[in-house]
Amino acid sequence: MINNDLLLNDTNGELIHHQTIANKIDHFQVIIIHDHQPNFFDYNYLINFPSENVRKKVNANRIFPRVKNETFIVRQQIYEDNIDLFFKLRVNARREVLKKATEFMIAKFYSAYEGHLAPLLENKPTLKWEIINKLYDKYHKMLNAHVGLNDEKSWTVFSTWYRTYVMNHSVNEMITKHGYDTLNALDREQLNILFLKKLKHSFTSNDSFLNSFTAAVNIYLDKMISEILIAFESEKNSMEQINELLSVQKRISGHQLVESPVKKNNLRVMSNVVYQFITEAISNQQFVCEPDQWPLATIQSPTLSGRLLLLPDEADRTVSQMHQLHEAAHNLSEVEVDVLDSLCHMYLAQSPQANKRVEIQIDDLLAIRGLKTKLGGTGRRGGYEKEQRRLVLKALSILRSLWIQLDSVLLYDQGKPITKKMEGRAFTFCTEDGSPCELTVGKSPERIYVAIGNVFDHLLKGSVRQVKLLPKQAIEFNPYQRKWEKKLIRYISWRWRTQARKASYLQPHKISTLLEKIGVQAESQAPSRIRDRLEKALDILEEEGVISFWQYNQWDEDSMSKKGWLRVWLETTIIIAPPDEIISYYQPIERKNAVNTPKNLSLTKGEEHTGKEIGQEFKAKRKKIGYTLQQVSDELKISTSYLSNIERGSSKPSQRIYNRMQEWMD
Repeated sequence: MINNDLLLNDTNGELIHHQTIANKIDHFQVIIIHDHQPNFFDYNYLINFPSENVRKKVNANRIFPRVKNETFIVRQQIYEDNIDLFFKLRVNARREVLKKATEFMIAKFYSAYEGHLAPLLENKPTLKWEIINKLYDKYHKMLNAHVGLNDEKSWTVFSTWYRTYVMNHSVNEMITKHGYDTLNALDREQLNILFLKKLKHSFTSNDSFLNSFTAAVNIYLDKMISEILIAFESEKNSMEQINELLSVQKRISGHQLVESPVKKNNLRVMSNVVYQFITEAISNQQFVCEPDQWPLATIQSPTLSGRLLLLPDEADRTVSQMHQLHEAAHNLSEVEVDVLDSLCHMYLAQSPQANKRVEIQIDDLLAIRGLKTKLGGTGRRGGYEKEQRRLVLKALSILRSLWIQLDSVLLYDQGKPITKKMEGRAFTFCTEDGSPCELTVGKSPERIYVAIGNVFDHLLKGSVRQVKLLPKQAIEFNPYQRKWEKKLIRYISWRWRTQARKASYLQPHKISTLLEKIGVQAESQAPSRIRDRLEKALDILEEEGVISFWQYNQWDEDSMSKKGWLRVWLETTIIIAPPDEIISYYQPIERKNAVNTPKNLSLTKGEEHTGKEIGQEFKAKRKKIGYTLQQVSDELKISTSYLSNIERGSSKPSQRIYNRMQEWMD
C-alpha cells in the first residue's frame, strides 16, 4: 500500500523511486506488546460522564488510543524461528484491539442514551459499574462472534496492511532525509539495517508518525466493525436495552429472587434496638467464652438490658458443640452480619406480617451480596464456589444458635413508653416439611424455610415495628477489606432511622462513638492512622453515594500540632448527611414539629465560599505542577484526608492552614 500523497504527483518519478527502495526491504513483523491500560475512557468517564475528552473520542470514532507501547521490529526469519512465542504475542495484541473496540461500543451506547441514563445514574457509581460490566459482556460477545474479527485470515490481512503502511511511511521519510541516490547505492543489508533503525525510532519517538499511524488504524478498525455499528445505530430509539440492563435476571427455576429494594440502592431490615445489638455483638466479636459456658454477649443501656447467647437446641447441647461455638465466636466476621442483614431483608420482603415462614434459596443469599457465579467449562454459568457456600452455611448455623434473653427493653407503643421482658430464638430454620435442616456443604437443601422467633415477632407487630433502609453497599463491600465502611453504614443508617421522626439528620456524631461502633480502640500507638482510616472510610461512602457529605463540626486542625490532640479529636463531632432519597423515604414518619432540616442537604454558603474556592484553586495549582496529595500534605503538615476534604469543599480550613495554603500557591 503506497503513501497516498505519492499518487497525487504529476509525474510518477517519485513513485518509481519509492517502489524501488521498498522492493529491497526484507519481510519483517511488527510485534507490539501492550501495557495494561486503564479503561480507555478513564475513571472520570465512568463517574462523571460525559467528559469533553470522551465526547471528542466518541465523535471522532477513535477506537484505538494513541499510546506508546513496547514495539519490536523482527525480521521474518527470526519470527519464523520463534513462531510460537511471537504468535502468542500477536494474539495478545489482537485481544487488546478487541478490548478497545468493546470499550468504544460502550461509549457509543452511553452517548446514544445520555439523556436517559444521566438522571438514573447520578450519584450511583456502583450501578454505573454494573451496567458497564453488562455492556462489556454484551459487546465483547458481539465482536467475538463477528466473522471479520474472529477469523485468522482477516487478522492476517490486517497485519499485512499495517506492515505495508509503516514500511511506506518509513521509506518515504528515508528518501526525504537521505535522498534516493544515497539509499539506492547501499547494499541490501545496509539498507535494511537503516530501515529497521528508522522504523524503531518512529514507534518510540516520532509523534507525527504515531498520530498518523493511530488515525489510519482507527479508520481500518472502523471499517472492520461497521456492520456491528450499523446494527447498533438501528437500536438507538429503543428503550428495551436500558430496561434489560436495569432489570434483574430471572432464575431458570422460576424462583423469584426478592431484591426490589436492592435495585433502589437499599435493603429493608429491622431497626429496633435488639437487632442493632445483635449486629454489633457479632460484628465486633463481643461474645465472652468462659469454660463450661455458652458464648455470651451482654448489654446494659437505658433502652436495653440483657444477653445474647450462642445456644443450640437442647438436644444438641453437648461438650463438643460448646467447643465448636466457642471457636465460632472467636472467628466471627462481617460475613455473618452480611448473611443476617440479607436474611432479614428477604424475610421482610416476602412476609409483610410477622409469624410467617418464608422460602429462601441458599444461592439468593450469595446473589443479594453481589457475588457472581463462576463459569462452567463450556462458558456457561457453573454456580457459586464451594467456599462461598460454606461461609454462608456456617453463618446460618451461627444465626440459628442465637438465643435472646432480655431483662428489659424500652418500646414505644403509640407514643407511650413501655418496658418488656423477652426471651427466645432469633430465627428458626427448617425444610419444607418442617423438619430440621442440615447446614453443611453437600448436605444442605437448595432452599430453607425461615421463621422469626417470638422476640422479633413482637417487635414487628403494630406500632412498635421499626424498619430502616440499609444501603446495599453494607453487604456488597468486601467483608475483610472494607470492614470500617460496612460497620459505619450499619450504624449511621440506624441513626438516620432514629432521627427520622424529628428530621434531625444533621445531628453530629461523636468520633469516639463512631470508633466504638467500628470496634476500634482509639488509645493505640498509631492514632494518626486511625484518623486517616476513618476519614478514608467516610470519603469512600461519599464517593459511593451512601452519604451525601460529611464534615467536621467545629474542629480546629491546628489542634493536631498540640500535645494531647487525640483526646480533643475523640470528643469532636462529625456531621454525616444522608442522601436525599433516604430523607424522602422517611418523610411520612416525621413529626409535625420536626426540626427544620433542609430537604436537599448541602454545605452552608459560608463554608462553600471559604472552603470550595480555596480548595478548587489549590487543587488546580497542585495538579498543574504534578504534585500528589501526599507530597503536598507533608509540606503543609496536615493529613492527606483533610487536604482532600478541603479540595472538595467539604472541610473548612482554619485561618492558619488557609495561610499556609496561600503561601504554598504563591
